[in-house]
Amino acid sequence: MTERQMLNILKKELVPALGCTEPVAIAYAAAKAKAVLGAVPIKAKVNVSRNILKNAMGVGIPGTDMVGLEMAASLGIFGGNWEIVE
Repeated sequence: MTERQMLNILKKELVPALGCTEPVAIAYAAAKAKAVLGAVPIKAKVNVSRNILKNAMGVGIPGTDMVGLEMAASLGIFGGNWEIVE
């Protein structure tokens, strides 16, 4: 495979991430936790690193007027499907 062919594949396959991925990671983890429990939890606690907290605290959640990790976790618990990841 030539260098040009490899570059063409990379240009076709790689796309930049737009926005903040930390809330998605929180929602995914919450959805997976619900699946492992086999039920909707009564209470959830989100423990994250300082970097995740800093990056995700003020990020808007699409489709809502809410921001933050609590909302991301809630959406993951109540509406998330951890099996659907592309």
